[in-house]
Amino acid sequence: MTVSQAELLEALVVASPDAVVVVDGSGRVELASPSIERLLGYDPAELVGSPVEVLLPEALRSVHEGHRHSFMGDPVPRRMGSGLALSARRADGSTLPVDISLVPVLVQGRPLVGAFIRDVTERRRNEELTGYVNDIASDLLSGRSTTETLTLTAERARTLAEAAAAWVMVPAGADQFEVAAGDGKGTDSLVGAHLEAPGSLSARALAERSVIAVASMADDPAVLPEARRLGFGPGLYLPLSDDETIGVLVVARPPGAPAFEPSLTASMEVFASAAAIVLSLGAARSELDKMREIAEHERIARDLHDTVIQRLFAVGMTLQALQPLVNGAVADRLGDAVDAVDYVIREIRETIFSLGHPRSSGPDIRQQLRQVVAEAAGQLGFQPRVGFRGPVEAAISQEVSDHLLAVAREALSNIVRHAKASRVEVVLEADAGALTLNVSDDGIGLAGAPSAGHGLENMHSRAHLLGGELEVSAGPLVGTLVRWRVPLEQGAEA
Repeated sequence: MTVSQAELLEALVVASPDAVVVVDGSGRVELASPSIERLLGYDPAELVGSPVEVLLPEALRSVHEGHRHSFMGDPVPRRMGSGLALSARRADGSTLPVDISLVPVLVQGRPLVGAFIRDVTERRRNEELTGYVNDIASDLLSGRSTTETLTLTAERARTLAEAAAAWVMVPAGADQFEVAAGDGKGTDSLVGAHLEAPGSLSARALAERSVIAVASMADDPAVLPEARRLGFGPGLYLPLSDDETIGVLVVARPPGAPAFEPSLTASMEVFASAAAIVLSLGAARSELDKMREIAEHERIARDLHDTVIQRLFAVGMTLQALQPLVNGAVADRLGDAVDAVDYVIREIRETIFSLGHPRSSGPDIRQQLRQVVAEAAGQLGFQPRVGFRGPVEAAISQEVSDHLLAVAREALSNIVRHAKASRVEVVLEADAGALTLNVSDDGIGLAGAPSAGHGLENMHSRAHLLGGELEVSAGPLVGTLVRWRVPLEQGAEA
């Protein structure tokens, strides 16, 4: 029995595991394999006679006609659109990522082209997944904040999952989760929201270290209430955990959308695992950077103590030894120089203390108090000295900071208006149980100064509100000392 070339070609097309269309020189479909219906939804018989461009997205059809004519002028086997991300159009109008191989054949003297079409959804998704994880790693290495990196993680997860929104929930204490970052519809309203951990889907995903699928985010009582109100449809809870727990990645589709396909769910699980490893490494790197910074601070502190302070001591002792040898204005100038050296030594000691005690996230009271003093310097005609003793940042809350700065302004204002001072010193000290602000001057003192009126009353009232006290007495610089003192416990509770 003799088999014609056309019959042989048809047999090969039907047997191919790939979807195949055979096109003539004018671009019309002559033959389509049964697999074309499974892959793209077209009836093979109905495709025959149609232009091959019906299988392409509309935006690419006119361009493809030119490429097709060029190929027919020099037909050689090759991949179509080498290096490009190709898509085929399904019968329902949706698109599918594909690879297409072109094979020219001559059948009974007629030039034809076989187009072998293969679904590359999984491969394309894996390439995207790898690229997205690399994006997160690059973001961490560039020094971006944790919140920015978690936001990028949510954005990449939303894109990969073809979802409407994604957000990251992190542990907030022993029994709560907090939405740390998000991307997509409504996630601005979710960031910062808290959820009780017991009985939550986030807690379950972390405990089981597995993906939790939700049929309807809007209807499941275990979903974050703020997220339920956004009316999402299918959702996934993906644990972000390596050796350490980072949190839970949540992705959600719109209402009425299909459930997440098993293959996509598996890809999302791989993405979450890879992202967790990268985020864990980023956290470890951050800790290492902090340790290096602390080590550098300790080195600087040693150098300041062992070298700079010792040399200043030597200078101060030399100046003191010269004082008995002179008198009058020169002796006074030497005394001032000795005081200045002593003040610098105290400042350096405070700097050494600060290097060994990292600042808290509270208000920067040092900078703020220096700013208040700088404002007063313009009215005084000279620069007051400012000093800090003890861990003042760790002791102070925003409420205490506001009261303290107001008291400092009032005390300095009184000096400007009444004291006729030539020297002023402002010292903030945190010791066992209390935070103390001392403002002293070398002015005319209490006896010579008029009543400060409401100013002293206001300072006393601010101390009383915080459970503290105000003392006004003769100062160490001959003039007046204002001492405003409040308990540290009040600052901690505020």
